[in-house]
Amino acid sequence: MEAVGPTIERRRRDRFRTIAGVTRVVGTVQTLRDAGDVGDDEVAAAERWYREYVFATTGVVDGPSRGSVDGERGDQHTWMLGRGKCSVRIGDVKEALGLCGHVRLQMMLGQEMSFSSMGRILYPGLSEARARMKVSAQCAFLLEQLAALYRPRGGRKVKEA
Repeated sequence: MEAVGPTIERRRRDRFRTIAGVTRVVGTVQTLRDAGDVGDDEVAAAERWYREYVFATTGVVDGPSRGSVDGERGDQHTWMLGRGKCSVRIGDVKEALGLCGHVRLQMMLGQEMSFSSMGRILYPGLSEARARMKVSAQCAFLLEQLAALYRPRGGRKVKEA
């Protein structure tokens, strides 16, 4: 079965990158990385959160999936148990970062919104440039917190399956 990619119209409008066979919009995380505001740990944390969020909310595995040791993927029950575990981990992140942080993660990663779009929603009374700058700084800080949360040493850590 051939992978489904972006439409021709969407390719004209957005920039894309392909990693490990998965094509995605070059989004806010890559923009923050290109600007030097976040590093590899933050990018990896964002990727992990995104994969778990998509699996928890839709049941779809984004990218190559890991099977069990013997190469079998399991049945619908193990699939749903894994989905439930991802949902719990997303809830743990939400609890650790707070509702405002979770909303920003959903907007930035889950909905792939730009800083300008997020700024218009979060700060409707500010100019677009000022709102975009505030959201960009908040997102960089949020990704640093997310990376620290996923780090195996010290503090609160969200367990990986």
